[in-house]
Amino acid sequence: MKAIFTLLLAGATLYCTAQTKMSKETLDKYPAISTSNYIYYDTSVKIFNEIKTGKYDYPTLTKAPKGYTPFYISHYGRHGSRYHYSQRDYSWWAATLDTAKNEGYLNELGLQIEKDMALLCKDAEGRAGDLTPAGRKQHQGIAKRMMANFPEIFKGKGAVIDAKSTVVPRCLLSMDAFCQELRAKYPDLTINNDAGQCFQYYMMNEQDGNRPMVKTDEWKKASMEFYMGFGKADLACKRLFKDVEAAGKRFNLMRVEQALYNATSTLQGVELEGVDQLRTLLTPEEMLNSYKSGNFYWYSTFACVPQLGGVKNTHCAANLAAKIIEEAEAVLNGESNVKANLRFGHDSALMPLLSILNINGAGTEIEELATLHNTWSACEYVPMAGNVQIIFYKNAKDAKADILVKILQNETEAKLPIGDGPYYKWNEVKAYWLKRIEDSNY
Repeated sequence: MKAIFTLLLAGATLYCTAQTKMSKETLDKYPAISTSNYIYYDTSVKIFNEIKTGKYDYPTLTKAPKGYTPFYISHYGRHGSRYHYSQRDYSWWAATLDTAKNEGYLNELGLQIEKDMALLCKDAEGRAGDLTPAGRKQHQGIAKRMMANFPEIFKGKGAVIDAKSTVVPRCLLSMDAFCQELRAKYPDLTINNDAGQCFQYYMMNEQDGNRPMVKTDEWKKASMEFYMGFGKADLACKRLFKDVEAAGKRFNLMRVEQALYNATSTLQGVELEGVDQLRTLLTPEEMLNSYKSGNFYWYSTFACVPQLGGVKNTHCAANLAAKIIEEAEAVLNGESNVKANLRFGHDSALMPLLSILNINGAGTEIEELATLHNTWSACEYVPMAGNVQIIFYKNAKDAKADILVKILQNETEAKLPIGDGPYYKWNEVKAYWLKRIEDSNY
């Protein structure tokens, strides 16, 4: 067990960008961060820009080197804000607190939370996993800024946009919102929208389950100890129940705690009034504990955990990473006239993609898992509508000049461990990424 939770940092030898340290003080100032991958897109981008630059706004982009102009974009984006993914969870939340109310377990605060939860569950009836209006707005905003930042790509007749989505409705609707925004400004665009099972092998490749370490009893025990350490049911429940010990014999308080966290997290992307008590229920300490637990999940499942084989743990994104390179090369070789490849999917594809390509330190191998939240933050990588944009630049006056690329991770200039950036030589980026993809194979 000690081998898994070693306190040595020597294993973190890969490039690591500075991450925001999560503390109670940080969460007290920016409580939205605690919701991890539920965080509202615009809020996430602006918060982390303020932390880094002092300015609560979208980041300012560095001008291209003299003579260079953008000509092609490769993109992968997560769907926008959605309702909680499980209708069964909604039903359990409502039924459990309703039972607690009827059987007299809840105190005054608990009764108010029960009312708020009932409103939330009623609003979400039959809508689990669906894109919310806020989620649609997020993609409209991203599209507007993409056009404003790189107008050269969309101007002119004959510009072709290739857009693909996974088969999940919230992703299809995210693609629709994005592409409608493009067409509203540039009506002459040719936009080819598509979705189908034939694209799933790279758009959203299910975790293959072949990772040897994740199945071991040692790793399962270590994971459970981590979750138990940050998910104790003696915090919020103590404030909701008259007698928490008696309530613990009647209800699964661990699940109640998780339900409260998930419910409060969903509220960022749902336009719902009358649930103010639920919005402010959790303390910074409780949010930090839940954040640590969720952060560990994202790192252990979709990042380069050294105990799980490092980059091999991201193999589920190998097809997507290879497709990005393949389609870019087709444009560069004159085999494709596409100006932008837009892809709309899920956090469980975006997170391993960022990790396998090691964008902004997402692929850092971290040994000290107990303090993971101080060096690696999922909420910076996969907020609702999180995305990566790879912008290609050429020098129109020098055909022999290197093709350059700039990478935006959530519209923020990202770094790679192969130079200072934010502009990199495509051939060097391609070579680095191809090696990472090769190394991800078992």
